[in-house]
Order: sequence, then C-alpha cells, then structure tokens
Amino acid sequence: MLIKAYGMFWNPEIMDWGSPGAGKGGKLIGTVKFEDGTKKEIDFWKAKGIYVLHNDFNSIYVGKAFGTSIGKRLRDHLTDRLAGRWDMFSWYSVSAPKKIDGGVTIPGKRQITPETYIDTFEALAILISDPPLNRKRESLKGAFEVTQKEHPHQRTLRSYLEEILSAIKHDDGKGDDS
Repeated sequence: MLIKAYGMFWNPEIMDWGSPGAGKGGKLIGTVKFEDGTKKEIDFWKAKGIYVLHNDFNSIYVGKAFGTSIGKRLRDHLTDRLAGRWDMFSWYSVSAPKKIDGGVTIPGKRQITPETYIDTFEALAILISDPPLNRKRESLKGAFEVTQKEHPHQRTLRSYLEEILSAIKHDDGKGDDS
C-alpha cells in the first residue's frame, strides 16, 4: 500500500490556512474512520504526497509535496499564478494517519512490489482524471478516505451533494403530474 490516506474535492474556503507571514502553519483537518470503527479528526497539514487543484470538478493542476507539506503547497497556490483559478482540491498522502495524537507519520523507505506501484498509479490516474470510458470506480486499497471537517457556518460541496443524493434516493417517486 503506497497511498495511506486521501481526501477528494475539499473546499478551500473553509480551511484554516494559518499565517504564512508569521510562519504559522494551517490545518488540513479531516475525519478518518479506522478499521475498528472509531472515528478521529486528523490534521494532514504536514502530510507528504501529491495534490490536485480543481475548477468546477475539472483537474487543472497536479503537484507534489515532499520537501515541504501538502498543506503548505496548497496554501502557496492561494497567492501564486494559480490563485483564483481553482475552487476545490484533492490530496493523496504517503503519510499515514496516527490514531493516538491526530497527526501523520513521516514516510520512510518501503519495499513495494512493481505490481503495487502499477496498481496504485492506475488507481490514482483514474481517480484524478475520471476518464469517461473507464467502467470501474477505482479505490486505493488499504488507504483511508478522509472527509473534510465541516465548518459550523459553511458546508462542503461534498456534504451538499450527499444531501441531494440522499433526497433523491428517499424520494417516493410521487411528484406533481399537473
């Protein structure tokens, strides 16, 4: 397992980006559901991996964060040449969530088979690009899908869409035929 956790289509408007001038890091907080069923909020700000910037659900930029963190790289794009050109982001971390302190691990050297690399790269490519002719919905085996922490005064796009889907599923089909 190469990817340890990931978050898809997060809303940058409800993020705590910290204070770059003061050197204060932000927070990239999401909820992880562990194998034993417990849920914990984890801060992925310091995670290492790759990220994708989206505009209207279209991937417009892919970047890496290894020398620095995913959180810092995302914050940098709020003021660089990409500022104002993206409205969501996704991230894929090689840092695992730590259940005890709510942080992430520092990735070390791993022995990974070529099959694992290829399976992971295929899954990432499908998740990021969502090609229309791929029939299967990919998953990253063994990785935790992280849901963005809700902001008390703003909703994430994901929660809004999930509410709409839930309403559609529960609709009894009785509409006004007039």
